[in-house]
This record gives sequence, structure tokens and C-alpha cells, in this order.
Amino acid sequence: MSNKIRIVLIILIMAATIAATYWYMQETTGKIEVTAEKKWRLHDNLMGLSFCNDDLNGWAVGHYGTILHSTDSGKTWGYQRSGVSTDLISVWAKTPESAWAVGSQGVVLHTVDGGKNWKKVSIGSKDLFNDICFLSATDGWIVGEFSLILQTTDGGTTWQRVYGGEPPPIDFSKVDKNTRLEDDFGIEEEVYTLNSIYFSDRQHGWAVGEMGLIVGTTDGGTTWAKQHSGTERSLTDVEFFDNSLGFAVGLDGTILKTLDGGASWAPDKPTVMTHYYGVTFKRYGSEIERKDVIAVGQGVIATYSFYKKEYLQNWVPALEMKYKIDFNWMNRVAVISKTGERLLAVGHEGLILVSESGGNEWDMLPYPEKPIELVTNP
Repeated sequence: MSNKIRIVLIILIMAATIAATYWYMQETTGKIEVTAEKKWRLHDNLMGLSFCNDDLNGWAVGHYGTILHSTDSGKTWGYQRSGVSTDLISVWAKTPESAWAVGSQGVVLHTVDGGKNWKKVSIGSKDLFNDICFLSATDGWIVGEFSLILQTTDGGTTWQRVYGGEPPPIDFSKVDKNTRLEDDFGIEEEVYTLNSIYFSDRQHGWAVGEMGLIVGTTDGGTTWAKQHSGTERSLTDVEFFDNSLGFAVGLDGTILKTLDGGASWAPDKPTVMTHYYGVTFKRYGSEIERKDVIAVGQGVIATYSFYKKEYLQNWVPALEMKYKIDFNWMNRVAVISKTGERLLAVGHEGLILVSESGGNEWDMLPYPEKPIELVTNP
């Protein structure tokens, strides 16, 4: 056999080997991705996230009564029995033992034993509740549809309506073609759902919702007044660094900033125009770094950096996303490290992301297996 024939055969064998290896890698990778995707899509949509001040104990809640619990800063998660099948939208972790969760159909849940037992709290409402927060062991708030704001001053034993609420029924026998319902029956023109509430201290608080609705209080929630947002886009989350600096995020790339406690709100233009659902301040590090903001939304995590020069302040997408999540929503984000480096974000289809670099790089955490008894009996 001549040398030329040997060389040709060697080349053909090498080409065949490379082609076979490439085909095998493509086939294997594809099967792994499809299998993982099918398994991932069986997971629950996570809507709320909250950790205690100890940075160890936290909860995530979601659709169909889902409650996840972590005791190691979100590294691992396990299911807890909620006792309900309705969607849970928000959770507030007060202590490692005490936490609250709210959701659709007026559901309010409370645990005092770290989630071993969740009990329903009757408020006498079937409204949608979207958010809950506590400032102390006794003072807390719930917001929801019909611009509703509820307040408790006794640790959640009783709740009182302090703003909004479902309009009273109309006596249509008194209605004629010349009657204006808003004027003659005392019905507010803007009765929109509130999605998020935040207090910077015991006196100053804000709530945001549909159609750009923002209401604020400066007397501990006794009275609430509307603030001009300048948008009709629905707002999904709000957080303040202090009594002056705050951000609100919402649909269609809406990000608003205020420097005067909400007396005026100005739009910020993010780098990625998408729906935003969660926002938080890092609060740790240098004086400038503490004001950095993390916003999460549909397939995006963005950081707002406060540099000394105002023209350098901008929204920057995360440097590295190890998983393609373009079509997955991240609903909430939380800082769970006193150094401001460890963050968690949760979202649809069991998405749990973690960052150990202050939001620059993110990785996906494994979703816990759901016990079969919780599938049939939540």
C-alpha cells in the first residue's frame, strides 16, 4: 500500500472519528437538555421570597399553595405543607420560627414553629392579597385588589382596613342616564390592585400597583395619599433605601426613581426593555455600593450602580447568566448576606438563582423533589 493511500485512509478515519464524536455530543447534550427541561417544567411557579435577619432561615412561596423552606441561606430547600391549594403570592419571614404568607381568595397563613404547621388566619375577605410586611412583632400590613391596605397592631390577631377596599354595591334603581356614578355614589374612579408595600421606618411607607398607582404615608399608615407616578404601566414592586431614595419597577420596562420620598418620580431607562417584577437595594459595602439596586424580571437581572458621577449611573445586565432564561420570569430578589454578596432570586417553573458576587454572576440551584403526598394533598 502506497504512502499516499495510507495518508488518505488516515485522514478519512480521523474525519469519521471527529464526525462521530460531534454527533454523539450533540445527541447526548440534546437528550440531557430535553430531559432537564421536562423535569424543570414540572416545578411550581415561585412568587414570593423572604429571609430573616439571621440570613439563614427563609421561605419561598408560589402557586398551588407551594411553600419552600431553607435553613442554610438558600443553599438547599425543602417543601412544607401549607394546607391550601390556592396561589400564594408573598411571604414575610419575621423570625426563624414565625412567618406569614398571603395569596389569592383572601388566604392568610401563619406559622410559629418554623413552618412545621401553617395555620389559616381569618380576615373575613376573599380578595386577592399580593404582599405582606411587618415592621415589628406587632405592626404589619397587607395589600391587594381594590387598592386595599390592611393594618394590624396586635401581631396579626386582628386586621383593619385603612385604605381602599371593594366599593359598596350600587343601588341601580337610583341610576338614570344622567347619573355619574363616581360623583353621586362616592365610588373612586381609580380602584386598582396594589401589588407591593414597603416601609423605610415606622412612619414612612409606600404601596404600588396597577395603572401606575402609588400611595404613600408619613404617619405610620394612618392616612395614605396618592403620589404622581407619571405612568399608567402597572407597577409590581417598590423599595426605599431611606425616607428619600426609592425605586419602583413594573411592566414594559418601567423603572421609576425618586429622590424626595415620592414627592416626584422620574423614569429610569433600563438597558433591557422587559417586564420587571422585583427590586431590592444591596445595602452593604461602601457608602456608594450600599445604594446599588438589583432588579429582576422576564429573563433579566439588572444592577443599578451609584457612581460618584451622575452621568455614570445606569442599569447594567448581569455579567454572566449560566442558564438561558429568556422566557422565564423572576418574580422576587433578596439580599441574604450581611456583606451584600449573596443574593437569591426566584421565579416561574421552579427557578431559583443564586449569586455569590453581588449580582454579577448567577447560578441555578436544584429544585427540591416534591413529596407525592403534597401532590395529592397539599
